[in-house]
Amino acid sequence: MRFFSACAAFVATVTPTSAFYVPGVHPETFQRNDEIPMKVNSMTSLHTQLPRDYYRLPFCRPDGGPKMASENLGEFLTGNKIQSSPYVINMLRDTYCQILCQVRLDGDDAKQLRLHTKYGYHNNWIIDNIPSATQGLSKATGEKQLHYAGGFPIGSVRINHDSNMHAPDSKLLAKKKFHSF
Repeated sequence: MRFFSACAAFVATVTPTSAFYVPGVHPETFQRNDEIPMKVNSMTSLHTQLPRDYYRLPFCRPDGGPKMASENLGEFLTGNKIQSSPYVINMLRDTYCQILCQVRLDGDDAKQLRLHTKYGYHNNWIIDNIPSATQGLSKATGEKQLHYAGGFPIGSVRINHDSNMHAPDSKLLAKKKFHSF
């Protein structure tokens, strides 16, 4: 009876809590103007099963070249190729129209860019370990809907009666949403 009373008293004093822990992931707090890490992952396509290295195409590279940024064995085993990027993002600071680099395309680069655009390859950026998302229009209803899988397209193909025009995204308009606790 004494044991039962002691157990009941212990259970009565314990307050319910909820928490979770994902191994290898720890929360990080950013202050205004702190730099938020941004990485790039392999490009993927819904039309092919072949992921492509982000820097296979003529995108801006970080000073000193891209560095592997995988954090665990699981990323490697799932085929992710996470690398550093030249982009700089700061917490709660609006930045407008900054030129990161300028690249002159030769014939082979233009051909590769056109081919990857045709096959619908998407950039997969990772900002503070959160994958990029695209906001687009639903083909069925024409209404805005959020697309959370697959990053965002590297360009688009506009069908013309005379020829197909491939238009890489020359400007990156990024709207970042933050959730504060």
